[in-house]
Amino acid sequence: MTAVVPVETIRAFSNGVFHAVGLSAEDAEIVTDVLIHADLRGHGSHGVTRIPIYAERIQKGVVKANPSVAISRTAPGFLVVDGDNGPGPVVSLQAMDACIEAAKESGIAIASIAHSNHNGAGSYYIERAVAEGCIAIAMTNAPPSMAVFGGREAVIGTNPLSFGSPTRGDAPILLDMATALVARGKIVEAAKRNEKIPEGWALDSEGRPTTDAGDAERGVVLPMSGAKGSGLAIMVEVLAGVLAGGRFAGDMGNLYSDWELTQDNAHVFIVIDAAKGAAGTTHAERTSRLVEMLKASALAEGHEAVLMPGEIELTRAAEASKTGISLSENVAADLDEIARKVGASRLSALERADP
Repeated sequence: MTAVVPVETIRAFSNGVFHAVGLSAEDAEIVTDVLIHADLRGHGSHGVTRIPIYAERIQKGVVKANPSVAISRTAPGFLVVDGDNGPGPVVSLQAMDACIEAAKESGIAIASIAHSNHNGAGSYYIERAVAEGCIAIAMTNAPPSMAVFGGREAVIGTNPLSFGSPTRGDAPILLDMATALVARGKIVEAAKRNEKIPEGWALDSEGRPTTDAGDAERGVVLPMSGAKGSGLAIMVEVLAGVLAGGRFAGDMGNLYSDWELTQDNAHVFIVIDAAKGAAGTTHAERTSRLVEMLKASALAEGHEAVLMPGEIELTRAAEASKTGISLSENVAADLDEIARKVGASRLSALERADP
């Protein structure tokens, strides 16, 4: 059973929970905004279902509620960021804003971020840069949950990457993907609901293919496209974890099971001021022309349109902003339980209070 909850009701609830565990009002709003962004785009595995684990880790001191994020420049276009074990969205937004500013000065900038935590959907930070007329790439490493090609042991994270470019109007090209065949969060959510998962998503703890979400959660997810996805995950680990100087791969803490070891997620943002390129201020128009050319191509059987990266998510977000966010019964129960634990208003109470 699912319920559709107005976005502003969820926003008020989430802000209340994060404020209750010690975040400032501003930082609570940042974390909330990142999680709601994922739900609006249809990626519930990275949405408000993460409120309980984020809040519990802050409450128990595994994540700092009030970090002192340090940003230094080691070169005109190179930023080194120490997240001081703060909430991933808070650390990442500060890093992205600084990276955009540096790119506007230098044409291109990179922010290498260490000592952070799970930072939600990369598309959130990409949208920030695109709104400033920039092309952007975002990558993050993650605790090991995926096998590399040819292996069956969890030795590397699903290490997602995002890429975005401005176009004419309000619909950027925006690719946001894990290097696994599927984000591990989708398996976690399926396990909570006792649902089956498609064949090919994961192996169980013995290295056997499985459609049981619980067995998959205890096993490993598989890289997309075999060796290609595995190779991408390894290179993201180099650009995010290794370059940042923090932990990487098997040395990282687990979001759900490590209550003393910090996660130490690392991220990397690369931002390009499109106006500094050969096309100058016409970059968005030229990108829109590319989109028009691709969408005008002949359709394959069974397809009604050629869709660009991020187009489906943009449509979902527009609709969900009006209708609300769908929450399964188990997620709603988890949200009420964390509110009880931290002394915040329960979601069910806020729903009843809505006019």
